Amino acid sequence: MIILVDPVYNPEKQGAITSATKLGPGITIAKFLGAYGDRTPFNHVVTNTERKRIARHLYLQAEAMRIINGNTKNFNDVRLIVSEGIYQMREPDVNDETMQKKSDGRLVYYQVVDQEGKIDLERTYDVAEYWKDYVKFGKLYLDYDNYNPDESLCASIGLEFPETPESFDINFAGDVETYYNNELMSKDELVEIKETE
Repeated sequence: MIILVDPVYNPEKQGAITSATKLGPGITIAKFLGAYGDRTPFNHVVTNTERKRIARHLYLQAEAMRIINGNTKNFNDVRLIVSEGIYQMREPDVNDETMQKKSDGRLVYYQVVDQEGKIDLERTYDVAEYWKDYVKFGKLYLDYDNYNPDESLCASIGLEFPETPESFDINFAGDVETYYNNELMSKDELVEIKETE
């Protein structure tokens, strides 16, 4: 399937790729460079060829973000934030496939927060369902855990895209999985896990 890329934001049509490179309206590469206070510098990616490869993956991520953050009809009460963006590889991670996907923008994790900045569990599930129905992707992870010190439930969504060539001709598997505390709860469907009283 060939993705029609907006020529204004197509990484292949841009010169030097930097953290300020725009991927969509109001979305630059900087948005994917880690969580607030834990930024990953983009200067660890040395060649512009590799930066373009990363930018192609992030263009697809930006499109998925735009579909939610720009959807005032269905998601006006929440916003999507990047919780795990570009990861800077370290020596022990070299053979870790998941870390490789995080380092090149193929896999990004998001949180759905309400107007007070708190994770909205119910709306996280709604966003995952919406993406499942309206976005082409390689794999979508609905990830719950209670690792907080108070054992409160937390949720995030991982969105993984396949390797994206310059032509943007991509095969999307569309797999979905639900996890709880890193254990697979469901394959091929999303399961909503709710906070217990």
